[in-house]
Amino acid sequence: MHEMSIATSLIDAVNQQCAEYPRAAVTRVGVRLGEWAGVDVESLRFCFETLVSETTLAGAALEIEFREKTADLDIAYLELEDET
Repeated sequence: MHEMSIATSLIDAVNQQCAEYPRAAVTRVGVRLGEWAGVDVESLRFCFETLVSETTLAGAALEIEFREKTADLDIAYLELEDET
């Protein structure tokens, strides 16, 4: 199940980006996923939710934009909420 390593990489990238905003909470992570990327959408969602469940990203929603005829796999956006 390579979806677990993909979810781990996504989380690492999100944490790296969010280091610049220490008082913000991530509410959504948008991902572009192409049909040729070879990733099972539901497995990726399950892995992401499981890995973030006891972290500072707990509660962040993973939104997947499925794209036909591409091999895309990248972060499209992060939605942050100021916690002050």
